Amino acid sequence: MADAGPATRVEVDTEDAARARARSHRAGSKAGSGPWTTVLVTAWIVLVVAFVAIAVFENAFRYRAVGASFLIASAWTLPPLLVLHGIHAAVVRPGGRRARRRDAPFDRAAARVVAESRAAGFPDLDVAALVRMLRSADNGPDPGTGERGMPDWPLLRWELPLALPQPGRFVVAERRSGPERGSGPERGSGPERTVLTLVEHPTEPPVPRTAPSVAEHLGTIVLGAYRPDAPAPFTASRIGGAPAVPEGWEWPLCVHHDEPMQFTAQIEHRETLVSVFVCQFDPGTCASWEPDSGANAAFVFSLRGLHLAAGPVSPHGDPDDPEPTSPPLLADAMLLRHVPVPMVHDDEDPDRVLAAAAAEGVLVAGQYGGVPEWIQDDETPAGTEFVASIEPGPLGFDLGDAGRAYVFSDGARASVLWQSS
Repeated sequence: MADAGPATRVEVDTEDAARARARSHRAGSKAGSGPWTTVLVTAWIVLVVAFVAIAVFENAFRYRAVGASFLIASAWTLPPLLVLHGIHAAVVRPGGRRARRRDAPFDRAAARVVAESRAAGFPDLDVAALVRMLRSADNGPDPGTGERGMPDWPLLRWELPLALPQPGRFVVAERRSGPERGSGPERGSGPERTVLTLVEHPTEPPVPRTAPSVAEHLGTIVLGAYRPDAPAPFTASRIGGAPAVPEGWEWPLCVHHDEPMQFTAQIEHRETLVSVFVCQFDPGTCASWEPDSGANAAFVFSLRGLHLAAGPVSPHGDPDDPEPTSPPLLADAMLLRHVPVPMVHDDEDPDRVLAAAAAEGVLVAGQYGGVPEWIQDDETPAGTEFVASIEPGPLGFDLGDAGRAYVFSDGARASVLWQSS
């Protein structure tokens, strides 16, 4: 694998924050709810009724002017209301004693996350954003869920800002396990852990592997393929299966064969979904290795408003092969996740990557980000960023002899090419 931009990953125990969130949920102590809301609403109702009653009494029975009646009613009802709100501000509002006690678990968890991330070599995180993440139950609905009768699953992944913004660097936080998570992707029991991944993308064009690079000492982010224990959003990174696509999208056809290309992979990248297609109708008879040959395609989709694509209909098909070995849609599919592994140099055993991936319970399906490891010459398309490489296994894509596909994007468009030995 090539030198990679992402530096490392660190897991921090944030179970105290998870328990504090659960207590807040049970007590209904979100802003605008809880026992104080009941007290204040009741006080307002009682004192408004009292205000009206006193004003009417002073005007109707003591024959005072309307303005004087209102002043007397205000003198009786406003002081208790102001005192009650003062107590509420001192006890519950931000900065109050109860608020400080309520926020303490989140502050402790944030301090622990900052300390452990610093020890791992991360840049300083924005502490206020980190505390908001720890306090939040989720980051909204997970894109791609809640459709076709499926339940809405919360998104438990955040992109955390840095205290001092640095071009090409950001931290992704992902929450795993925890008592409030019952079902859905990546859920489980046991103490909550917040997994931080420092992602670095080069702001300059990729440099040859012989050039010195900080990444040489950091490692590689492997795309690890695995079979999930629970259903996953159809926008999740994957190889094989069916792609998530927007309305009105049309399946790409190979210009040489006029046949549907095979869906290879979709990869979540910088808040987009990059989808890759390669013609496998008759491998080797069209230039599917070239980015602009019309025999492959890559798309950049927003993560919102997507649906699962239906299988394409072959315009011609092969009467001699009603069940082709490389159909446009593979029946098999595997999810992808990022797995940091140690850097492997040319004079070292490449099986270290496989062993590190196996230790994480995944199969090596490619590389995410960083600098691509070219089999032949550098063919990076101008103005694009390296997204990922895709290996033939574990689903057996036909990419030539020991080949590898390379995926690039500029945020609006994407391209794919492959090389072989």
